[in-house]
Amino acid sequence: MDKVQLKLEESGADFALLTPAPNFQYLAGYDYHMRERLVALLVRRGADPLMVVPSFEESDHKSHTWIEDFLPWAEDEDPYTMIADTLGSSDTEFSVLLDNSLPLGIYWNLEKALGNFRKAQSITPAIDSMRISKSENELDLMKKAGHIIDDAVMGAFSQAQLGMTELDVKQLVQREVVRQGAVPTFAAVQFGENSALPHADSGSRVLKKGDVVLMDCGCSVDGYNTDMTRVGVAGEPTAEIERVYSIVLKAEETAIEKISLGMNCGTADGIARRVIEDEGYGDYFTHRLGHGIGLEVHEPPYLVRGSTEVLGEGMCHSIEPGIYIEGKFGIRIEDLACVREEGLEVITYSPKELIVLEV
Repeated sequence: MDKVQLKLEESGADFALLTPAPNFQYLAGYDYHMRERLVALLVRRGADPLMVVPSFEESDHKSHTWIEDFLPWAEDEDPYTMIADTLGSSDTEFSVLLDNSLPLGIYWNLEKALGNFRKAQSITPAIDSMRISKSENELDLMKKAGHIIDDAVMGAFSQAQLGMTELDVKQLVQREVVRQGAVPTFAAVQFGENSALPHADSGSRVLKKGDVVLMDCGCSVDGYNTDMTRVGVAGEPTAEIERVYSIVLKAEETAIEKISLGMNCGTADGIARRVIEDEGYGDYFTHRLGHGIGLEVHEPPYLVRGSTEVLGEGMCHSIEPGIYIEGKFGIRIEDLACVREEGLEVITYSPKELIVLEV
């Protein structure tokens, strides 16, 4: 919160306002799904932070946050008018810092209550810079999530059978995540030709002998995420599948070995991409090499061609090269890594060999 106060001073803003979203969670210490009633974190320059909440929910919010001061509003009160009264002079045109995720309707209501803003700026880049390097406590949560998704994905591979649908196998992953006390965030299970469609939803496609089985799955522990992709085959793989898999695995392992502290993200992307291009599959690697991860599954830094962002100590990101041959199959291998002085620390744990399902 001291850094938020510093940003208020540097920008000349009178206050910052954030509504429930990852940056709110980072500052207030808890996640919340806001419905139609306003919940907000109000940070005035030179003052303690203030939580704006419906009065009948006040006790619940207090039990989840370290913030002590609250501005509760009753059902027959206007929280925006109460914020205006708290900020003071009605003759003042306020300068404000807002999070990029703030709903437009809340912006309009706030502006109406306060009058026209003298200046409205984004606080998001400042908070992103705080979040981008993870503390050891944050890393511990991500590692715990990594072990849970390892168990869930490998368990689902061992239980998958011919005739199951993608959704059936997805449920196997998510049930194990819940059993171990984590929150399932996503599970993309794709069979056969569907595996060549990155990020396609799981559906009613039935597992058949010879199918590639791609599982890209994640979960969270206390809000912190993991993300991992593994690939198997229902029965014996073809020579083409084995060759493509070996190329993708080499690209991933080369990137993990060579990406280092101080490297820019564009260079990092190029390490894996060159391996795939040199094997003649460059046109089939259709996305960036990786994304940052933490409170969000996708957040800075982004390992993408042309990026000059530099990898710093404690940054966590995915490494996920892929080759996608539409109409046939796709292969992607994904792990998470944390940037350390001595190299990358991998924080996902499943074996990387092509998994052969006994069907």
